[in-house]
Amino acid sequence: MANRVSKELQKKLAAISESNLSIYSSLDGRPELFLKLKELEEALSNKLVGLSLHGLPIRTRSKVFKTAVCEGLGYLAPLNFRKTRPRFPGQDFDTYVQKANNLQIWNEEISPTRRYVLARCDPTDVITKVRVITGEALAEYDRTGTLTKKYQARRKAGRSGSKLISERDTDTFRRILANCGFAGLNSQEHFSH
Repeated sequence: MANRVSKELQKKLAAISESNLSIYSSLDGRPELFLKLKELEEALSNKLVGLSLHGLPIRTRSKVFKTAVCEGLGYLAPLNFRKTRPRFPGQDFDTYVQKANNLQIWNEEISPTRRYVLARCDPTDVITKVRVITGEALAEYDRTGTLTKKYQARRKAGRSGSKLISERDTDTFRRILANCGFAGLNSQEHFSH
């Protein structure tokens, strides 16, 4: 992709590249390498707009996207991305690839100082737009004021004696369980949390 960033930003991105720092490295001693909000948006738009994620499995898609983010900022992409919060701690941002206007940040509060990179995909999974917004600005769009949480459960094979956290299953869960051939059994004996 052609380089469409300002000369000043090109110099900053080159300095990041020459520093040999990783996306996990603190920039406390190198504030000149910390990208301002608009610089971050400009650099990532330059690299990501036009990137196709079409047909990629979810994990591959995530890695391709995060690798492109690293490259767009002058960092070498790690072989394996760590599960950190934020995902890019050195530059203090998280990324989200969205097809719709329904951003959900799972299992953590919005941080007012963190930056959130929102990449918009078209229906064919090609990135068409990149926006960077602070947590403070993002919080203004929160209409519910609730923390979105995600819970997952996995069934253990056989009778393991595992228990769910809940003392009583919902009627919907009982119906689903009955349809799976567990009618009359205590579901807490078959599922773990």
